[in-house]
Amino acid sequence: MTKNELIAAIAEDASKSKADVSAVLAALAGVVSTTLKSGGDVTLGGVGKLSSAKRDARQARNPSTGAMIDVAAKTVVKFKVSKDLADTVA
Repeated sequence: MTKNELIAAIAEDASKSKADVSAVLAALAGVVSTTLKSGGDVTLGGVGKLSSAKRDARQARNPSTGAMIDVAAKTVVKFKVSKDLADTVA
């Protein structure tokens, strides 16, 4: 499903305009980004939980050459699906 298809589906389901839904999705992306950047978690009821986690620096092997390379430490986004959604899909 593309972003435009998602906006159309939500707009139809919620009886709202596509412009309103698009604005809400843009605001959601901004709030989620800001919250995760500050170290917080975002729980979307019935969908799952977004959180940030730090990965330590490490060495990895380049699969094409076999050479060892250094991978820098970084912060990544993690997503844990809710039990309700997992049960619905299964």
